Amino acid sequence: MANKIVLIDEKLCMGCGKCVNMCPKQILYLDKESRKCKATDETKCDRLGGCMWACPVKAILIK
Repeated sequence: MANKIVLIDEKLCMGCGKCVNMCPKQILYLDKESRKCKATDETKCDRLGGCMWACPVKAILIK
């Protein structure tokens, strides 16, 4: 199993979608069931951290 690049704290995530809108690689999405942010193919992450800064509750960490 590969190391995680995009760490999302689902307890903090409020499902606002600001990170999804900020992600240029479109790897973030809002899960319809949990209403929380999830990442698809983390290997495509550009690691610039725009999603971290867009998140109002700081639920995302890029490693």
